[in-house]
Amino acid sequence: MSDITVVLTSCRRHDLLVKTLESFFGTNDYPIAEFIVIEDSDLASVESIRERFPDQPLRVIINGTNIGQLRSIDRAYAEVKTPYILHLEDDWEFPVGGILGRAVEILKRERDVYLVQLRTDADMPDNVRRIPEMRDLGYRKIAPTAHHVWHSFTFNPSLKRLADYQMLPSGYAGFANEAEISLHYKKQGAVMAWLSGTGVGHIGWGRSNFGFRPQKGLKGVWQRVCRFLSLATIRKWRRSLGRRAAHLRRLLWNRPIERRPSEDMS
Repeated sequence: MSDITVVLTSCRRHDLLVKTLESFFGTNDYPIAEFIVIEDSDLASVESIRERFPDQPLRVIINGTNIGQLRSIDRAYAEVKTPYILHLEDDWEFPVGGILGRAVEILKRERDVYLVQLRTDADMPDNVRRIPEMRDLGYRKIAPTAHHVWHSFTFNPSLKRLADYQMLPSGYAGFANEAEISLHYKKQGAVMAWLSGTGVGHIGWGRSNFGFRPQKGLKGVWQRVCRFLSLATIRKWRRSLGRRAAHLRRLLWNRPIERRPSEDMS
């Protein structure tokens, strides 16, 4: 019986989804209990991926309308019954095997690690690269003080414990965005591990279905100016200053996390 369920989020990028699945299934050598694809749209054609990969334990959930990334993830995670969740997005490639076995061993060994980041070494920031590597499994432990926002949580390909997710009273939808989730875990003193030698690379550059998309020409220039001078931008700057102040406090008074006994997994 496998101890991992895969949850992959997708939104109207069927071609990238197929490439991601082909890459993952082509190299993965760890047993999967179930592979849940949640499509945050009404794109019924996503159902066809089960026919394309008949030997894989695929289940497709189609929201029918766009409910947002965080609510989609909560909906899919509610179906998970295994101790570990491999979280994926629909625009990544997986060139090598032997990844998940190492990631599971890290979570079993390191009780203070809440998440194992699987992204390629090429994307590793310099300050993370300078952290001494645990050579037997090939990973670095990233303290919450490593960055004022990131490197405590990510929706990039990563492995986590279901029990840790279930400690959130309102799931991920209780937060505004991914950055706020990362800040929450920083306040908890959570540690993220970065697994080396995975080669897991992003293939969806320029294909995001989210965010600001200005028009072309002078109208686009005017849109950018208005956005730069907007109240939303001012609020963003204020949040950034607040995050940096909180980061400074963590640097001065950071203490290691104390995990509750109920969070331990034997």
